Amino acid sequence: MAMTQAEATAALNRTNETLVKISNETDALLREIERLNAALEAAMAAGGQVTPELQAAIEAVDTRANAIDALVPDTSAPQPEKK
Repeated sequence: MAMTQAEATAALNRTNETLVKISNETDALLREIERLNAALEAAMAAGGQVTPELQAAIEAVDTRANAIDALVPDTSAPQPEKK
């Protein structure tokens, strides 16, 4: 059974809403990663030691964040239209 244009529009709108939620969650997670990295760097600069468990957690998050970043292409600034 073929999808009507109204059904396709509704499906695309739902998909877009989901993508917006994912984008917002991703942005929040990236900010949290930056905050945690800054806190870790400050602790290390003050002579703190990193446990093997913490190092493993850091590496796991970094690996996952880089894998996701590789899947999502960076966007460039919109180019002005040529007349």
